[in-house]
Parts: sequence; structure tokens; C-alpha cells
Amino acid sequence: MGFVFSLQTLLRVREIFEQAELQGLQTIAAQVDATRAEMETLDRLAEEDRREVWQDSLSGLSGAELRFHLQREAARREQYESLGQKLLQLETARQAQQARYLQARQQREILSTLRERQEAEYKIEQSRREQRAVDELFLMRRASRAADSEAAGRS
Repeated sequence: MGFVFSLQTLLRVREIFEQAELQGLQTIAAQVDATRAEMETLDRLAEEDRREVWQDSLSGLSGAELRFHLQREAARREQYESLGQKLLQLETARQAQQARYLQARQQREILSTLRERQEAEYKIEQSRREQRAVDELFLMRRASRAADSEAAGRS
């Protein structure tokens, strides 16, 4: 009979839990990346808008056009600040999720290490049993040969 780890079910549960925590961490990391990308896009658009206003101001810019650009800039600033708050919340959530993932990983690693140790002990014990069986077989054959030699010597 092969090696059977008595806590295999628990180890499997820990592996599944670790994977779920990792997926949660990856999801939050993707949200962080998306939010940062959105903030970079807003930065780029604001810079393009500033250049456009500057170019337009050289050729003459009406008060309505200037007000439109200022309102658009204010709206972008608000959106950027909102994204900044979202990013802070996501970073906090990411840190908490990372702690949960690391804890789940550590718990799984403890069981994996225990399994490896028990399997190594099983293999050592199995090897000892096999060696004992070989030794016993050798001794039985030796005793049988000695008995055969003794019987042949009497005849």
C-alpha cells in the first residue's frame, strides 16, 4: 500500500483557499493598475488641453472658450482626485489582501512540509521493511543450504 497522508483533505482545502486569496490579490492589483492607467490618461489629456489652450490663446481666445477649457480642467481635476481616493482605498485593500494571501500560503506550506516529512519517513520505513525481508530471505536460504550440506555430508 502506498503512502497516505492523513491530512490530505485539509491540505487540499488549504491549497484551494490559498488560490482563492491569490486570485483576490490579483483582482485588486488589476484594479490598481487600471486606476493608475486612468489617472495617466487624465494627465495626458490635461497636458494636451493645456497645449491647445496655449495655441488658441496665441490666435485669440474668446471668454466662452476660455471658460469651457477651465470647466473641463476643473472636471478633470475632480475626476483625478476621485481616482486618487479610489487608488488609496485600493492600495489599502491590496495590502490587507496580501496579508490574507501570505497567511493562507504559510498555512498551506506548513501542511505541505508536514506531508513531505511524513512521506520521507514512510519511504525510509518502507525501505527498512524491504531490507529486513531481503535479509530474512537470505538467512532462510543460508540455513536451508547449511541443512542441505549437512544432510549430504551424512549420506
